[in-house]
Amino acid sequence: MATADIALIGLAVMGQNLILNMNDHGFVVCAYNRTVAKVDHFLANEAKGTKIIGAHSIQEMVGKLKKPRRVMMLVKAGSAVDAFIEQLMPFLEKGDIIIDG
Repeated sequence: MATADIALIGLAVMGQNLILNMNDHGFVVCAYNRTVAKVDHFLANEAKGTKIIGAHSIQEMVGKLKKPRRVMMLVKAGSAVDAFIEQLMPFLEKGDIIIDG
């Protein structure tokens, strides 16, 4: 079911803090990281007791987003950004938004 307002890819320190900040301001955020164990750790610790949800795949993450979908990426610049965009595109539609943070 689509419940998240925005998804954020990248659970390094900045990504985690931005997710927590968006949660504090009333947004439901879906957290995703290439290393899915980081998603579970974040949800069980820093995000415990919040409305933050997690995903273990790009497809699952996109499926949890309200339309139009909004996906923010906080990943290392360069080829990692391009790789994530390639992975996202098959699941997005016209009008969806990708934000490269």
